[in-house]
Amino acid sequence: MIDIHNHILYGVDDGAQSENDTLDMARQAVSEGITDIIATPHHKIQVYENFGPKVIDLTEKVNQLLTEHNIPLKVHASQEIRIYGDVITDLKSGKALPLAGQYVLIEFPSNEVPIYTEQLFTQLAMEGYVPIIAHPERNTELQKNPKKLAELIELGALAQVTAGVVVGNLGHHAQSVAELMIEHQLIHFVASDAHNVNNRNFHMKAAYETIESKFGVDVASRFQENVQKVLNGEKIPYLSPKEIVKSDRTSKRKEKKKKKKFLGLF
Repeated sequence: MIDIHNHILYGVDDGAQSENDTLDMARQAVSEGITDIIATPHHKIQVYENFGPKVIDLTEKVNQLLTEHNIPLKVHASQEIRIYGDVITDLKSGKALPLAGQYVLIEFPSNEVPIYTEQLFTQLAMEGYVPIIAHPERNTELQKNPKKLAELIELGALAQVTAGVVVGNLGHHAQSVAELMIEHQLIHFVASDAHNVNNRNFHMKAAYETIESKFGVDVASRFQENVQKVLNGEKIPYLSPKEIVKSDRTSKRKEKKKKKKFLGLF
């Protein structure tokens, strides 16, 4: 199993704060079946400016630490990049880091999708980059208007849902939005966004089990194949979003109720 969004690097953001925190997270990851983590410390958000060379150096130190403690986990250097106008310039200079190959993890402000997003995503595509939108199910604007996410995907973006949201640990509303997005092929990956082993844990194994149960083995398998493709820098086939209509969720709830009633009669 591969985790493409994780705050395992110590002392750089609101994730792991010490070497021991990093080791605890690594042991937890291995217990869930994770073999590779792409470390994505926050970059260009408030006080966090974790430039590429710093992240690469710390990732090397963390891998050495894991080897010393016989923890079978490989950590790869990247960033969770808060969207900003000069990201392409910084990707080219090495100040900003892709996840691997052409894939770039982009985070929006929690309450909005900036007005220049479509223009920037178009420019990223022209330069050969593929933006992966971090946790759209937790963005207020996308919660209210998931069709906006579909428009960004049609421009070439991909999207990653948080494992903890899938299993219901971050509230019913976010979970409901995540399910809608998965149903309509607006999500391409599951990742932990783990910050520690306490209140912001991995939940990866449980998330894949939940997805397989609710959406089928093909969806769960596709998500796992996609993260492998990211790590390998391979192309992910385009999957067209399904149209979202207002009555979708309501109709499905009514259908489920009818089925339960029908089954209850016999």
